[in-house]
Amino acid sequence: MSISSSTGDSRSPAALIGGLYARFEPLRDALESYGQPVVSLVARLWMAKIFFDAGWSRVNNWGSQEFLFGFIHPVPFLPPALAAPITTVGELTLAILLAVGLLGRLSATGLLIMTMTIQWIVGATPEGIENGIAHPSHYLWMLIFGLLIVYGPGKLSLDTLLSKRSA
Repeated sequence: MSISSSTGDSRSPAALIGGLYARFEPLRDALESYGQPVVSLVARLWMAKIFFDAGWSRVNNWGSQEFLFGFIHPVPFLPPALAAPITTVGELTLAILLAVGLLGRLSATGLLIMTMTIQWIVGATPEGIENGIAHPSHYLWMLIFGLLIVYGPGKLSLDTLLSKRSA
């Protein structure tokens, strides 16, 4: 009789795997309880910084924004005079909301849409291709935003604090 065919043998592969799983269950629970909120917070802050810095640099160089949106990275469906302020307000507002975790899923969705626009619409224009607007790092950003949309901003967010207070 082989070890794997024995149903009562504590050395069967299923029993060994089950035993290992049971041993690491407290670690898994601790990672979910303490690690997930910290990872979510770091992801939110990292992505918020990227977009806030971009928006703030637009504010500091406002005179060149219409030129940039007209010739360097034009948004095909928006005139430069509209694209510059809409993008700047979006980057700054959504980044702040994401950082503090207020309307976390909504702000992550807005920034995901901006990232997809940068990668697949602006980056696909002749000017975008010439200026290297499309970049592989945008796929990582999209993944992070997707995770924040699906799982929410985490326990260390204003969304969680406000939902606990209203309950």
